[in-house]
Amino acid sequence: MRSHLRAAALLALPFAAGALAGVLVFRHVDKRAPAPRPEAAIPARVTLPPEHLGALSLFVLAGQSNMSGRAALPNPLPAAIPGVYIFGNDGRWHEGREPVDFAEGQIDDVSADPGAGAGPSVAFAAALRDKQKHRPIGLVPCAKGGSSLAQWRRHLGDDTLYGSCLKRARAASPAGTIAGVLFYQGETDAMDPAFTAADAHPDPSKWAGAFESFVADLRRDLGAPDLPVVFAELGPRPTDERFPAWERVKEQQRAVGMPGVARIRTDDLPLQDAVHFGWEGQEAIGRRFAEAMEGLLRR
Repeated sequence: MRSHLRAAALLALPFAAGALAGVLVFRHVDKRAPAPRPEAAIPARVTLPPEHLGALSLFVLAGQSNMSGRAALPNPLPAAIPGVYIFGNDGRWHEGREPVDFAEGQIDDVSADPGAGAGPSVAFAAALRDKQKHRPIGLVPCAKGGSSLAQWRRHLGDDTLYGSCLKRARAASPAGTIAGVLFYQGETDAMDPAFTAADAHPDPSKWAGAFESFVADLRRDLGAPDLPVVFAELGPRPTDERFPAWERVKEQQRAVGMPGVARIRTDDLPLQDAVHFGWEGQEAIGRRFAEAMEGLLRR
């Protein structure tokens, strides 16, 4: 098995002390609070048990809305999964259940997703725990709905998606080892630029190269040259005319050929709207992420 990032070596002591206590110690970029939701919808804060301190396998969750999660939350919410934890957007540890990417208490506003629902990461963690019951898991949400791959380029500021993601991974890592990255993105790059944000700069013909640069940069910045990465190929082609480059992005995704990187299919799964997967689809994506990640972890 490849050697992955042992976290504490990356971090200054103030980060390490705060993160192990369940609190991320860094400044708020924007303190505007999103619209509140019922408290029951927010995973409860937890203190990591002594046997799991320093022992978590940490998985970074990056990309756009299908990674953040837009599936409707069931009522009642499923119970938290034992041995699975979330390093929330508020910089604290929470129980492992949906919604993982909740925006309450958001520290770095750049990645706030107030509309986050259920995504694939809890199903991923549950499936990986079933396969490797000794492995406690920490999920580190960083995804941002509507983001293009250009917006994930290497910039180290707290107000950038890459910089915020890198900081969160480092801040969570005293609790364990960064074991892998899950990535789902491409819908925005498949859009007509007239419908995207001014700074999105979608370029469907260069998706593969841009993604490989993202992976190489993240591995280098985390000091983990063999860090496993699993990414999802785009789902069923929308009938919506706003996505003329859908198949071009999928062709690019199939062209990715980096060592330690695996791709999963999603185009055979049911959607709940034009581009977002519902609960059933997200559960299936999570299981596929787990199968592919386990394969990489065993190499």
